[in-house]
Amino acid sequence: MLALISWKNIWRNKWRSLITAASVFFAVVLSVFITSIQKGAMQNLVKDVVGFYSSYIQVHKKGYFEEQTLDNSLEASDTLLAKIKIQKNVAAVSPRLETFVLGSTGNVTEGCIMTGIVPSKEKKLIHLDRKVKSGSYMSDSATGVMVAEGLAHKLNLHLNDTVVLYGQGYHGVIAAGKYAIKTIVSFGSPQLNNRLLLMPIKQVQQFLGTGNRATSIVVAIDATQPLAKIQAGVAANLSSDYEVINWQQMMPEIVQLVKTKESSELIIVLLLYLLVTFGMFDTLLMMMAERKYELGMLMAIGMKKWQLARMVMMESVWISVIGCVTGLGASIPLVYFFSHHPIRFGGAIKNMY
Repeated sequence: MLALISWKNIWRNKWRSLITAASVFFAVVLSVFITSIQKGAMQNLVKDVVGFYSSYIQVHKKGYFEEQTLDNSLEASDTLLAKIKIQKNVAAVSPRLETFVLGSTGNVTEGCIMTGIVPSKEKKLIHLDRKVKSGSYMSDSATGVMVAEGLAHKLNLHLNDTVVLYGQGYHGVIAAGKYAIKTIVSFGSPQLNNRLLLMPIKQVQQFLGTGNRATSIVVAIDATQPLAKIQAGVAANLSSDYEVINWQQMMPEIVQLVKTKESSELIIVLLLYLLVTFGMFDTLLMMMAERKYELGMLMAIGMKKWQLARMVMMESVWISVIGCVTGLGASIPLVYFFSHHPIRFGGAIKNMY
């Protein structure tokens, strides 16, 4: 009965009720829009950072993540790759062989991250072919080097130039060789762009004397599925000699960034709703002042104070429900539109991300 009475009461002054509901409406639309932008930006940030190089999951020999040396590499057998690939929601797997070397041209020497890859598989993993700046994308059996744009600039390298590489191979042997620059690639990450050398993994294995070994097996997954579940499934198929690491463990600083952004977003939304709450409170006070005689009459005919309080509270609930429902209804097409036509940031904001 009180619910019906309160519903009729809010329409006795339509404009006042509609204005109050409109404040809730706009608060809901703004909060959903702000939250959607923030979550979309963070999801794209994670996708881009993971897509630069690391991918979502990596499999190592146990202990490699803590001590990343060639002595902690694993045998990249077809059996191991098949055990990982068979897991549901795993899209692609590829071995990598990583180490640090010195790259030299003339009198210039730079520390480099040398990575042996399977070029055909890296297309699926990190879309490496889309990062080609000049030259042609290498095949799995090709010889030569793909060098990151920033490193090429530091070493003054151009296509078909030769770079001399020095490093420490498997079990401490000396590794040295010279290779032609076949491709220049560009990475969004400055750290990778200034340090990375890529070669077909067979060539790197020969350079380092590792045989058919790899430091990691990189795993691409269906990003719409729960990461922890896929990680646990991959680990369940492998023995205790291996460790399965996800991107959150490899890049905790990105996780902290996402948490910080989510906290700031929550504060903004809470402040927005706090303002709306005070607006509704003012409206209720005006309603009470205007209806002083009406409320007095209700008390005179036997209505209890707690019933009056429930009736007024129910009126505020009805106004809030109207504002929330219409706000959510308006937010759905708005979010849908921007999910298909996203806002493109440029300038300083683009560089920051």
